[in-house]
Parts: sequence; C-alpha cells; structure tokens
Amino acid sequence: MKLRQSNKKKRFGLPDYGLDLDTSDADSTLPRVDSSEDDFVVDATADGGEEEEVDQVQSGQSGDGGGDDDYDDDDFDEPTRRNGSSAAKAAKIVKAKSKITGRSSKQDQSDTSEQAFTEVPSYPSDPGQRWTRTYLGPIKRWTRFYELIDWWFGDKPDRRAILDNYLKLWWHHELIPPKLTSQSRLLAAQNAWMPESFADDQRSKFRQLYNNRLVHHFRQQSSTRIDKARAFRLFVPQAQGELSVLLGHVSDQKPYRIQYGESISFSNTGHPIGNADDEEVVAGGWLLDVGGIPISMAWTPTQGQVNQLLAIAVIPFSDQAYYQNLKDTPGDSEQTEGTIQILSFEAVKGRRGIFRPSRRGPRLVQALCFTWGRVSRIQWCPVQLAAEDTTRLLGVLCVDGKLRILGIQIVSDQDSDEVFEEIEEPMITLEPPKEYSIEITCFTWINMNRVAAGLSDGSVVVWSLSPPRILQRHPVHSTAIIDIVSGYPSDPFLVSTIPIGGVLTVTDLSRPSGETTYHPNMMVSLQPNLLTWSPHLRGYASMWPSAFAGNPNLTFLPTRGFPVCRHLITVNGQPTCISIGTCHPYIIAGTTDGSVWVFNILRKLSSHREKTLKVKLFQHEFCAPPSSVAQHDEDEAKPRGACRILHGFLPEPNTHPTGVKMAETQRLNREKNAKEGQAKNKGKGKAKGKPAKPQPKTLGQQDGEVDEEAAMTTGPGPIVLYEPQTRITAVAWNPNAEFSWWAAAAMGSGLVRVMDVGAEPQTKQQDDEGSELDEEDEPGPGMDAIEEDDDEEEEDVDVEMASLED
Repeated sequence: MKLRQSNKKKRFGLPDYGLDLDTSDADSTLPRVDSSEDDFVVDATADGGEEEEVDQVQSGQSGDGGGDDDYDDDDFDEPTRRNGSSAAKAAKIVKAKSKITGRSSKQDQSDTSEQAFTEVPSYPSDPGQRWTRTYLGPIKRWTRFYELIDWWFGDKPDRRAILDNYLKLWWHHELIPPKLTSQSRLLAAQNAWMPESFADDQRSKFRQLYNNRLVHHFRQQSSTRIDKARAFRLFVPQAQGELSVLLGHVSDQKPYRIQYGESISFSNTGHPIGNADDEEVVAGGWLLDVGGIPISMAWTPTQGQVNQLLAIAVIPFSDQAYYQNLKDTPGDSEQTEGTIQILSFEAVKGRRGIFRPSRRGPRLVQALCFTWGRVSRIQWCPVQLAAEDTTRLLGVLCVDGKLRILGIQIVSDQDSDEVFEEIEEPMITLEPPKEYSIEITCFTWINMNRVAAGLSDGSVVVWSLSPPRILQRHPVHSTAIIDIVSGYPSDPFLVSTIPIGGVLTVTDLSRPSGETTYHPNMMVSLQPNLLTWSPHLRGYASMWPSAFAGNPNLTFLPTRGFPVCRHLITVNGQPTCISIGTCHPYIIAGTTDGSVWVFNILRKLSSHREKTLKVKLFQHEFCAPPSSVAQHDEDEAKPRGACRILHGFLPEPNTHPTGVKMAETQRLNREKNAKEGQAKNKGKGKAKGKPAKPQPKTLGQQDGEVDEEAAMTTGPGPIVLYEPQTRITAVAWNPNAEFSWWAAAAMGSGLVRVMDVGAEPQTKQQDDEGSELDEEDEPGPGMDAIEEDDDEEEEDVDVEMASLED
C-alpha cells in the first residue's frame, strides 16, 4: 500500500508541555505542535478536503463514475491531463501552506505569551479577574431584608419575633437612639439575642470565679499609693498652657480658654452653659481637657443608678510631635511611663426617670501609673457588675507587646479624694510566645475568663486567666493583626480580625480548623479602632475592604454571609474610629477632618431602596500656634493653639458613592441623548416620545459637567491632609442600658466631649411625676410593614446601588 503524496511530507511531534526532556529521538528536533486539538482538527479537515480534490483529479474520478483507489502515476497516458492536474495540485498545496504559515505565526505569538504547563500562574491583580476569590452563595446584593433575616439569624427559632421587637424600638429614630424609660424595653435592648436572666447569671458566675480563683491572683498585684505631685511629675501627662476654644452657634461663636483638669458644660442644644443661665436649661454634656492625646477610651460596665466611669489612656503631645531633627525625638527609654485616668461623670434623674448629665464637671477619681511603657489599648471585662461589686478587671496593652490584667478597686461616689496609684506588678501578665520579634498587637475579651489576642506574626492566641496559660494558637494571617473583636455576648467565640495587609477574616474559635471565612477583597489597613461588633444585628462593622489608602467607606459584615458586605456610610476624609452601641444598633464614627457621624444601622440595612439619613454631631478644627508665638520665655507657658467646634448640622442623605456616580453618568447620558434627538428631529415635526426627566444638579453645575464632589466620593480621589490634632482619636458608646445614649468622643487636641445624644420621648401630655413610665414613642412598623414596603415598586429610584465591590 502506497501513501498519498500529500501525506509524505507530514511530520508529527510530541506536544509541548513545558517539560525539558532529554531525548535522542530524531523527532525531538522537529517543531513541536500545540497541545490544543482545535487547530489540528481544522488543519486536518482542510488538508484532507484539498487532498481528496487533488486525488480525484489525479485518479480521474468524476461525479458520474468511480475509479481504482490503488492507482499508479504511470497509468496516466494523457500529458495534457497530467499537466493540468499537476498545476491544480501545486495551486492547492501553495494555498494550504499559506494558511498553515499564517496560522503557525499566530500560534508562535500566542505560545510566547502563555506560561508553561508546570508553572503556577501569577495572582490576578486586575479587579475584573478576581475569579479566584468570588462568593457564590444564596445571599445576593438585592436580597430583601425579611429574607435576609432567615439567612443572618437562621440559627435562632424566634428570630422574627426578636427582630420585630427591635424594629418597634428603633425604626422611627433614624438618626439618634431614643431614650428608653420602661424596664421591659430596657431589658429588650440590653439582652440582645440572650435570655432575660443572662445578665444576672453572668454576675453570679463572675462572683464565683473571682472568689474561688481570681482573688488569689488579685492578692499578687503589687501597688503603692503616691502623692499627686509625684504622679503629675512622672506619669500623668499635663500639657502646659491654655487652649483657646470657639464654642456656640456658628453665627455667634465666643472664645473660651481651657486647660488640663478643667471642663465646660453645655446644654442639650450644644451651647455652653454659664453660671448666670437659668436652672431650667437642660445639660447635654461636658467638654474637658485631659492634657494629652487620648489614645483609647472605655466606659465601665455597671448596673444601677450610679455615676458613670470613663477610663482614658493619654499620652503626651511630645510622642507624636514633629521634630525637624530626628535626634531630638524621644527614645524608648524616655517613654516608659504610662497612665490610665478614670473619670467620674455625675448624672441626675429627670422627672420621667431618664438620667441626664449634671452641671457639675467631671472629676478625676483614679490615676493608674506604671513603668511598662505607653498604653495603646484598654478594655474592661464586659460583664456588667453591680454597685456593690468593687473589684473590676481592666485589660491593658502597652507598647512593650505584653497584655496585663489589672484588678481595679472602684472608689465610691462619696469619696471625693483623688487616688494616685503606682502599680509595680499586675494581677495577671499574658506574654506572647517566646519567639523572635513576636508581640501582642491587639486583644479582645471572649468572656470573663478568656482573652483572645492578635500577634505581630498574624496568628490568634487564646489565653485563660485562671490558670494563666495559652489554650489555642492559630495562623490566620501572614501580616500583623491590627484589630480583633469578639462577638460577645451572643457569639463570644466568633472573632473577626483585620491584618495590615490581607483579607478581613472571621474565625470560630470553637472549631477553628473548619469554621473560618473571609471577605474576598484584599485590603490594606494601617488605622486601628476600625472594627466593632453589633450585638443586635450579629455582625461586624469595619472599613470597606479595599487597598485604596484614602478609603472613606464603612461597611457591615454579618457573621452568616460574611463575604457579602453592605455599605453603611461614606464620610469626609478617612475614618479613624468607630463604635456600635451595646444596647442599640446605632454607630458613631470619627474621621480625620474632626467630624463625628451617627445614624441607625438597622434602618440602613432594612431596605436597599429606601433613602436613609445620617447626621454630623459636631466637627472639630484645630489650628497650631505659629512658630514665632510658640517660642516664649521658659518661665511663660507656651500657647497650645486654638480649636473650633461646630454643631447643629442638618441631616444628610446617606447614599452609596457608587450609586451617586452611576446616577450622575445616567443623567449626562440622558441629556446627551435628548440633545441628539432634538437635533435629529429639528425641522421634521414634533419629536416622538416623552423628553427625559431632568435630574437635580448641584449649585453652579453646568449642563454636561460632572459633579466632581459627588464623583470623587469614593477612590481613587483626592486625599486631604488635616492637622494631626484635628482628627478624632477614639469614640465610645456607654454600654449601660440606662445611659446607652451617652457617647464620648476624643480629639487629637486633648479635648474629650461627652454627649447625651438620645432623642427625648414624645408624649401627648406634659411630663410629670405620675406618668414617667407610661408615655413613650409609638412602636415601630414591625416586620409586616417592612415586608409590605419592600413589595411596593418605587418610581423615583435613580439607581439600585450595589453594595459589594466588584
């Protein structure tokens, strides 16, 4: 059997898998063919068809008859026919070769760009190619709230009844939390997803744990009482000089001077209260000077009608000051002193049983001093103890990378003396594993006897207080953990962690090897205090997962459905600290421009169609003194500069930045299409169809121009640099139910503003002693009304905003 002439020149080689095989076969020198069979099948089909035509010409086959397939070239007797067939064959072969040549050149170009079979492809950096970390689950961006309840709280059989009570409590209050007076509502707000006896059980268990175990550790704590002069000379930061503050209405602000230890009371409208003011003016809070930069704050969890205690960790201004010469910067040996100030805020009971701030200024009741270094974070044990429980547990993390648990003896309200205490040995010291360059970077309380901490190597460690030992250690991230928060009390062993670089992760410490998930977007975070837990919504609020340095967005991540986050708020500047109330679903956020925002998360998450609002409580601006003025004589106190506090802002729409830009783009497209339609239909009669509905424009915006302020709401946009002392350094809601509408905000200038931001209950009659618990706000709409609202179609919705970054 003879081969066809067209097959004599065909050569086949092994496909190229990227393997460097040392073979001596002659075929190894031949050009390799791509492993893909697409081109091979096409080529074989094309060549085979041409070969059949050539063979038919050579064999003399026609459509009317057949011939012998086993022919010989010498059987042809007609030279003309032979010449014609040769020419046809040559033309066919040249045409086939030209196709193969063009195809092979394209193949060579594609082969050079493709990676070898054995190489691992690089991780895609393009946002459009994030197929390696994509969420595929039942929860969608457009899933309605009453359906989300089954996904978010599916492990609770009575979830709809509980959510219905929450909606009745807080639905009507879109901006600030209401002041609750009835005991039933206070219990419902305090025991989020927990039984009514939870608080009492926790108190009894804590007393049992303390009396049986912790009291022995408390006796090992060594401390000494010191005088006030020594404490202020060595430990307590005390900025010299006065700070000028502009307070009052924006159109009529007056200057005030304040220095360390002084405070200014202001009314519920935000105006300072003078001595000559009427006694009927309701106090709304205090503005006090702590003499340094407040780094961390924490309210003391307490049950009962007692004065509220606020612990503040303060560092000197010199630690974060600007030095032109690096040799002048203070070294580690000069920053060994640390202090925690505990201040008492007196409350008075109103006619309806509501506790309000007193006109008396706050006082310093205790100052805890030590030589372990500057304090970076503080947290009280989350168990709410009664007034007769005098010993509390306070976790203190210092810059030396060790976590210390202090036993604090609370000073009674009748004792007016200030207590200055130098602690030599803490109650319990939790040290990181003895490995090279391993430090504790953050911590959180799991329960009264468990503490979880994030380490600088990206691992999470769980400690037991009694006995003090490491129980677990899990490698969660590859970079240092900057924030860690537990889900106490409903999900205490669920901890969420934020690394400096990586993904936002939640881990179940009861099953850490199998129960872990993360948000798919990579993020870069250098700012702590941007992770908080919502007990009522059972989820975490954090910075929007993004690698953009100027990220101004905050998001909510439920524990069930963690990869699908939902947009909360976009602030001016960058967020620096956030806090969600323990007894209500309201978030307070501080930013680099000195603004403090607050709004209702439950209202925001209940519907993606309804437009919600946010409000700015106040804005703080700081101006440093000129260098010429700052250089005074050594005998005179140096001026600290001036600051201004603005309040009385109107509510603003809490819109999604992506939706704003999409709506702006759609408006421009409609205007462009309308103009083009008018130009085409000019002179041809009346145009068909209705004209496009004009969209509202900002002041001074021309046709065809993009609103830059709206378009640059989300990155990449301009990053504004403010004075370092303008920023809000820490915010904290009061965890006690009777004072849950009290909030504290610390500023970089050394000021701390404690505010009563609760909404007064609306009554049909005047407040009196007999009806203090009977008149309250009408209940909210409940689950049925929310479901009906979601079923209604809205006509004026510009854009249904997607709350997950693609």
